[in-house]
Amino acid sequence: MRIAFIIHRKNYYRLLGPVVEEGLRRGWRVECWYDWSQPRDGAKGSEFLDSAPTMAMGAPEVRTFLGFEDLAERFRADSPDVVVTLDPPDPAARAGSTARWLWLQYSADILFEPTPRGFSDADAVGVYSAYWTDRIEERYRDTGAAPEIRRKTRPVGMPELDAARRIDPEEVRRRLGLPRDRPIVLYLSFPLRSNPPTFWLRGVFTPSTRLGQAARTLLARRMEYWPDVREGLNDRRLVEAVRRFCDRAGAALVMKSRLKDPIPRYARRRADRAFYDLSHYPPTILELLSVASLCIHAYSTTVLEAGYCGVPSLCLAPTDAAMGQPAFASEFVHNLKPGWIYNWPGVAYGVPLREAYDGLGRWSLADFPLDRRARSDYVERFLGFDDGRSSGRLLDLAEGLAPEGR
Repeated sequence: MRIAFIIHRKNYYRLLGPVVEEGLRRGWRVECWYDWSQPRDGAKGSEFLDSAPTMAMGAPEVRTFLGFEDLAERFRADSPDVVVTLDPPDPAARAGSTARWLWLQYSADILFEPTPRGFSDADAVGVYSAYWTDRIEERYRDTGAAPEIRRKTRPVGMPELDAARRIDPEEVRRRLGLPRDRPIVLYLSFPLRSNPPTFWLRGVFTPSTRLGQAARTLLARRMEYWPDVREGLNDRRLVEAVRRFCDRAGAALVMKSRLKDPIPRYARRRADRAFYDLSHYPPTILELLSVASLCIHAYSTTVLEAGYCGVPSLCLAPTDAAMGQPAFASEFVHNLKPGWIYNWPGVAYGVPLREAYDGLGRWSLADFPLDRRARSDYVERFLGFDDGRSSGRLLDLAEGLAPEGR
């Protein structure tokens, strides 16, 4: 069995690393195809593929390509049996090979595709749970694609979470210099650079002084934001509120971000420790969650990993206008609707961001308890499985797709 993984950036190993390793364990011919047409500088330059993570089962065969036209040519000359991708299959590369194409869900990104074309181009789609099939059908309900979506999607779980079994919390605390005798609040700093550049983000939330907020708001005549300016509601004040929350709880404040979203200096000064991605396999985020008592974020889909790891999370939710996302994003992803990933009492808690400034002054860790039964139900609905075997299920699906005799 020859299987190829399309890897555009280092962070793809976050989800695919356990699957690659499982393929090696099975004795398959495993190839990782690196897209060297990706940028080597700029916001995502740090994620350019210049190395592969160390794996206990050996090393996959690494190949490179320069965009999908090049990949199509290479596959026409020498096609693998199955291709696994985190993105919709490229039509040209798909048509240029005899391989079967398996599209794997990557967080909530699968709901952001502008059309359901990927479901037509894929031979199968691995989703986390049956619930996501329902959501995808609903997302594309006006396109007539529902029957094909239902036929091609298969629940396999989230392979990334298989790596959680490899993580020793005590070793993480020692290696990362985290206190052993204090609870840890994991704060995922707001993505100030990569979020859509709405006026609220650039003119109200990002400026670190009230004078900066006022000048930008007055010049833009956006007086609907004057109450925020008057109260000084910005990211700096939010970080200070989180710091005081941690101090009252006797907790260490650990911040986590990505290099494309640098942590501001004022935030780093208030954190006990601050990290970017030290590793994608096992993922740094899973290592930090293994020692966390609470995860605070703003509509991060890390809420899913936190739920699996038994860490309650608190979503500080900006308004729809502040987020600047298309309408469907608010409907299907960024919302606090009961029963959705950001609002599941006992696992995931959510409040409007504006309420958090005062709320963090009176809340305690005890206000965000973990309920084991709620956590089990949450995992079953959104992640499908709780057994650490999602990589095996994905490869079983891939093996079933392979041409006969391979």
